[in-house]
Amino acid sequence: MNKPFQSVQSEFVSAIKDPSSYQRRSNEESRRMEIYQSLFFNNIDNFVSTAFPVLKSIVIKLYGEKGWESLVRQFFIEHECRSPYFAEISKEFVEYLSRSPELTITLPEFSAELAHYEWLELDVSIRSNDDTATFYEEGQRVSTVRVSPYASLAGYSYAVHLIGDDYMPETTAPEQQFYVVYRDAQCNVQFANINPVTAILLNTLEQQDNGVTLEGLSELLKNQLPQIPEDALKSGMQQTVSEMLQKGIIMPAFAD
Repeated sequence: MNKPFQSVQSEFVSAIKDPSSYQRRSNEESRRMEIYQSLFFNNIDNFVSTAFPVLKSIVIKLYGEKGWESLVRQFFIEHECRSPYFAEISKEFVEYLSRSPELTITLPEFSAELAHYEWLELDVSIRSNDDTATFYEEGQRVSTVRVSPYASLAGYSYAVHLIGDDYMPETTAPEQQFYVVYRDAQCNVQFANINPVTAILLNTLEQQDNGVTLEGLSELLKNQLPQIPEDALKSGMQQTVSEMLQKGIIMPAFAD
């Protein structure tokens, strides 16, 4: 009696994702299956390796190439990808690590945060162009600002920009680390390790879809940071806004 198509399909998918589940029937069938297994796994491995070069270098230093292969294999077997696209698969790998799965290797505690940081750099680099986005030009008078659509704010427990195969911290940073990852006017991906007040400023701006005037931003910050003297807060805001306009982290919303 023939098996239902869905059962055959499920066995086929399982055999591709996990070669150990495959029950060999003939030499020719095994040969064809090995081709499928290699093709699919190598594609996933290439996507993940390209998106997370720092994490890969750390895993290889700790466990060798087989360690990296086992990590990607577990992701391939255990995670049901919702998209075939490179950027989405990379995002789902971050989601997979964030759930702290039981792995055959022991990853450093910072791995999920590092993976998110590496993915964010990729995400910023491939964001679609926004026709409403205009970078600041030197000497331009600006009264209303917005966060660049090519910039994202993130916070981590580790100083992720310092992590590599030559520096693997065993404990978190003394305080929360804030970053803005952004694409500048030359389409180069950059990052800035920022202080908590600057992070609050950017987070406040992110919530203003149409931008906000500098006076309005000053009022919003004053309400959130009442412990800082108003004059010092306003002066610091103006300096920070000026610096971030020049970098391309924020943009003019409406320029005079």
